[in-house]
Amino acid sequence: MDENTALVLALQLVALFSIAGALLLYLLCKIRGSGSDLSDGSTPGAGKPVLVTSADNAIGLQIAIHLATRGFRVFAGLKDGAASGSSEDSTSAKVIRAWQKHRESVQGQGVLIALPLDVTREDLLHEAVDIIRAHLPAGEDGMWAVINTNGLSYRGRLDQQDIAHWDAMLKTNVVGILRTARKFQSLLRNAGGRIVTVGATENLGAGLVAYVASRYAVEGASKALRQELSQVGVKVVTINPQGIMPELLFSAPKMNSQQDQQETSVEITGCMDYQPVVLSKRALDILDIAITTRNPKPNYSLEEKLWCKPFEIFKIV
Repeated sequence: MDENTALVLALQLVALFSIAGALLLYLLCKIRGSGSDLSDGSTPGAGKPVLVTSADNAIGLQIAIHLATRGFRVFAGLKDGAASGSSEDSTSAKVIRAWQKHRESVQGQGVLIALPLDVTREDLLHEAVDIIRAHLPAGEDGMWAVINTNGLSYRGRLDQQDIAHWDAMLKTNVVGILRTARKFQSLLRNAGGRIVTVGATENLGAGLVAYVASRYAVEGASKALRQELSQVGVKVVTINPQGIMPELLFSAPKMNSQQDQQETSVEITGCMDYQPVVLSKRALDILDIAITTRNPKPNYSLEEKLWCKPFEIFKIV
């Protein structure tokens, strides 16, 4: 074999091994990226009970609809109570009612139950526990997850903000999580469940000193809860919705007007079109992992892309 032929053969072998290696890396990334394995090996959701503490805001409503569509038994908190069918119902209540009506003709979806809940009120938290227990299947007395989507944000210069706004943010964003964790600890312990909190994000612009302080307090509280509740089998996970303004995350959903539907509406199966819808499909995929994986990480960043670097395939979210 002459020198040129050997060189060509060597290059062909290198190219072949490179393609094979890239394909293997891709497959490993796909396996790790889609690894939302439930603890019992069942399909995602599978009727597992989940509480979304507030569906009055954009992130809470979207998560509640998403998880119900995935097959979970979702309890969605509404400050104004359950979806009654009244013309005065909030947009969130109307969307939930539309999903419930759609579900009647669709097989294989979960359950979505609205209930009155305000995390700053001890009486409503106590009532929510009783309502959830009454809606659990016979013989069950546990929660798969409690997702804390309650939140307030006020933007403004520190020297011009009303201190009452700081108190309201701390009471809702931080103390509300502690109240909820204490009230639902027993149900979570019975099922080896998890608490999900919304942590801090970066690059949110000026005027959010008090809000960001409250979110870092949530992260600190989540870390302490993780250590304390791990002894009773309850996991604590923090999600970080990077790059999404809190004004959008915690804004009240609004119905899309007829003229705006071509540009701004987002199709959500079985629901009336509303805005804003704040989490991308990729962010929801990451959320699914945080909620369903057997041994979740302490933190998940809801970034736009799930990806893996060469030689770091086992660090993927």
